[in-house]
Amino acid sequence: MRSGGLVLGAILVFLVAVVSAGRAKKCKDGKVYGSFGQEYDAPKNPCKPCTCRNGRWKCVTIDCPKPNCDNPYKPPGKCCKECKPGCEIDGKKYNDGEDVPSDNKCEVCKCLKGTVECNPTGCPPLPSYCEKPYTPTGKCCPECKTGCDYSDTHYDEDGNVPSDNKCKTCKCIKGKVECYPVECPPLPSFCEKPYTPPGQCCPECKTGCDYNDKHYDEDGNVPSDNKCKTCKCIKGKVECYPIGCPPLPSYCEKPYTPPGQCCPECKTGCDYNDKHYDEDGNVPSDNKCKTCKCIKGKVECYPVECPPLPSYCEKPYTPPGQCCPECKTGCDYNDKHYDEDGNVPSDYKCKTCKCIKGKVKCHPIGCPPLPSYCEKPYKPPGQCCPECKTGCDYNDKHYDEDGNVPSDNKCKTCKCIKGKVDCYPIGCPPLPSYCEKPYTPPGQCCPECKTGCDYNDHHYDEDGNVPSDNKCKTCKCIKGKVECYPIGCPPLPSYCEKPYTPPGQCCPECKTGCDYNDKHYDEDGNVPSDNKCKTCKCIKGKVECYPIGCPPLPSYCEKPYTPPGQCCPECKTGCGYKDKEYAEDDSVPSENPCEVCKCVKGKVECAVIDCPELPPYCEKYTPPGKCCPECKTDSGCELNGKKYAEGEKVPTPNPCKICSCQFGKINCKDVKCKQCDAYKPPDKCCC
Repeated sequence: MRSGGLVLGAILVFLVAVVSAGRAKKCKDGKVYGSFGQEYDAPKNPCKPCTCRNGRWKCVTIDCPKPNCDNPYKPPGKCCKECKPGCEIDGKKYNDGEDVPSDNKCEVCKCLKGTVECNPTGCPPLPSYCEKPYTPTGKCCPECKTGCDYSDTHYDEDGNVPSDNKCKTCKCIKGKVECYPVECPPLPSFCEKPYTPPGQCCPECKTGCDYNDKHYDEDGNVPSDNKCKTCKCIKGKVECYPIGCPPLPSYCEKPYTPPGQCCPECKTGCDYNDKHYDEDGNVPSDNKCKTCKCIKGKVECYPVECPPLPSYCEKPYTPPGQCCPECKTGCDYNDKHYDEDGNVPSDYKCKTCKCIKGKVKCHPIGCPPLPSYCEKPYKPPGQCCPECKTGCDYNDKHYDEDGNVPSDNKCKTCKCIKGKVDCYPIGCPPLPSYCEKPYTPPGQCCPECKTGCDYNDHHYDEDGNVPSDNKCKTCKCIKGKVECYPIGCPPLPSYCEKPYTPPGQCCPECKTGCDYNDKHYDEDGNVPSDNKCKTCKCIKGKVECYPIGCPPLPSYCEKPYTPPGQCCPECKTGCGYKDKEYAEDDSVPSENPCEVCKCVKGKVECAVIDCPELPPYCEKYTPPGKCCPECKTDSGCELNGKKYAEGEKVPTPNPCKICSCQFGKINCKDVKCKQCDAYKPPDKCCC
């Protein structure tokens, strides 16, 4: 009984809790509140965030992603592990996303989320035609060997390759030599019969015109039977046009064409007072204050142009009998008239007066400036300008400023300078640098130098020639001494090995030419050769022989040979194949039916045959001894137990189709009808 009471009590507590929970359906500020004011906080677990839904906490467990780094860590207050930002390599730190140096130059490394990631460096793509790429030593990326090897020579990619046919140009394109016909200039559209001259690659057009038994060049002038027309040869035909006439003036109302002329003219000029005046010419005027001209056939008159008056002219007037106004100028002063800008007598001699813009104006006269050394200037009586007392008083005499003053010493000159007598030694001419012992002659002021040379009881001037006892030397008087030098000889050629001096001469000579087989040959002259394959010349006194020049052989010539009795090698052409000889460019039989062969530059070269494309409904087979497949034509067709031969028509119940036996199969095509509005019978396709 007691246990039953406990159970009943527990049930009552549970019901009270449920009722209380049912009433606690309040959410405010993200918190849950009970009916009696209780406050229920969300569980504090960062890995289970909770939200208030209908008065209850609803929590969700977070699914953490796996960090993409080697050493992840869990920050305080967070649920999931994260990558530590940055990387540390050899004690040096790098930020996230920063480049990290690599020992391998073919890799680029970066710090990404705490881990250093390295990837190969990006290489540029190679061209599609590159068949054998290679990676050079010390590089990361493969490269493509470019250019062409042709006739034992290497040519650059896109470079020109010599062509054996002058009408073709060859280039190295994607490692192969490709040749194309040379580009020819386009012919004019009027060229009806072009032709190709012998030995040329491009067609030409015969140009010009034949007219009155003469030939005229294209675009050239052709004589005209009508002097008012000009003719030209245009695109092989003579075309004539009226000659161009100059345009007439717009005011020309009645143009006319004079007899014997081609172009119309305009009667110009003016008829005035029974006289004719030229166009743009002056016409006499009845009014002297007007000028008249003939303009566009009419006499037009205008007032004469008058000169402008000065700005200060206040009262201009027009004198009787004149056309233009004037300005009364000048000044009236002391009952006299003075011209404008003219001088006017002054009552005071130290002033000058002038008539300026109708008024007399006076100014002090200008005085010359005094010298800077003038300490006490004075104004003489009756003069306007001050003066400076100049000159020097010396030995009871007065000397002018800057004038010479007699000197008591003939070796000095004296002058009056700024009121004082100054004396200086006279100037002496400089002596030559080689003068070692100058002297001053008695009674003179300046030293002299004894010049010239005394030789064999004769005196010779300085720098003068002195006779020599040796004809191979020249002598001169230099700085008081006789000096002798060997005479100058012309230089000998560099190849002269044994120069000699002829008797009685001063200069050596070189023996030139060659002595060969008891004959003498001039320097640089040809010398007969004992070997027809060599040419000989006399060069610097010696006979030298060289092989004669031979023409170059073609690059494809692998085994040149020299025929007996000849000097130059030749190239054997053609091909030897299976005990037979084939000429250059001849076809050579092949054991492979899928190849065609030719003799090219001494070698047999073969190319694979390109087979034609067969129709899709064809039954293919390859005949014995042939390369390309063919369609069977002898099989025929069978329909509803009846056989039809190759190419035979096969009947069909559809009138809009035509069927036939083609390569062993029945092939049908639609009938094409013309559009019409007529009646179409039921058993026919078209009306």
